[in-house]
Amino acid sequence: MKVFAVLLTMMVSISAFANECNKEDAQIVGTIVSIQQTDGDLCVAQLSFRKGMYNPNYTCPLDRDVVLSQGVLLECGPVVGSQVDGILYRTSETGPILLY
Repeated sequence: MKVFAVLLTMMVSISAFANECNKEDAQIVGTIVSIQQTDGDLCVAQLSFRKGMYNPNYTCPLDRDVVLSQGVLLECGPVVGSQVDGILYRTSETGPILLY
């Protein structure tokens, strides 16, 4: 019985440290306030969430201030004033923020 208790304790403690964030994300509804074309077919859009929603992931949140300062990399179809909704994510702390 003691062996079982020790094994159970070890499994719980190991799983508590296994939550490494490989991808930060947030669910959003926002409005494009500016958009600039980059190389190719992609644009960097600055978003506003005043009349929208910003809901960061609980375990691996994408910081709202980072999104507001860095902008979002997306296809160049939308124009200023367009509503954007979906999931924003980035895979590293220095990588671009993308939209699902």
